[in-house]
Amino acid sequence: SPNWGLINLFAWKLVPERWSGGIKYIQAFKDAWVVHNKSHIRAAAGRHRLPREMLAGVCWIEVGGDPEFIDRVAFEVRTFDWSGPPFVDRHLTLTRHPAMTSFGPVSMQLRTAAQTLGMDPSQMSASQFRSLARCLQRDIFNIDVVARHLAQLAKRDGIQYPFSMDQIRIIGARYNRGSGLSLEQIRQNTSYGNFIVTHWSRFTRLMQ
Repeated sequence: SPNWGLINLFAWKLVPERWSGGIKYIQAFKDAWVVHNKSHIRAAAGRHRLPREMLAGVCWIEVGGDPEFIDRVAFEVRTFDWSGPPFVDRHLTLTRHPAMTSFGPVSMQLRTAAQTLGMDPSQMSASQFRSLARCLQRDIFNIDVVARHLAQLAKRDGIQYPFSMDQIRIIGARYNRGSGLSLEQIRQNTSYGNFIVTHWSRFTRLMQ
């Protein structure tokens, strides 16, 4: 797949749009990534009974941004900070728990990925989290776990396939905001899901 690194970050943040940088640069990267992976997105959407445009929309939003090495550095710093003993971990740590580090082109927290796959993050070692992180950096695995998670979020709110556009707004918003909020709380801010619905035709085109 197209790989997002420091040069891409530089082109996005510092090169003017008139020189093919800026927002148009990252949008072109996102388009290229989705097109490159459209067969995997279609397959994962089919396995988990999702609209392919919704899965493509989540992928499009999440790819790009911070280079992957930043996530790896953040994980190792947090792992050192949370290396125990338990009293120190509970009261004297300075960083977020390593399980809250996001990995993969389609960004997903390790904790969320583990729960999606039926594992208990509280019982996982740093080595196991590293293995999961390596898996998430593989496009096919990454896309499938994201699709599985979206299907679980739909089930959490009693949403059955095929989804209405309003239900897609809810599922998308919950992917962004988490499974712990009530449906009423999710409805207060569905901007993430709104973006997917608003740009539905774009995602349809990219998946053709």
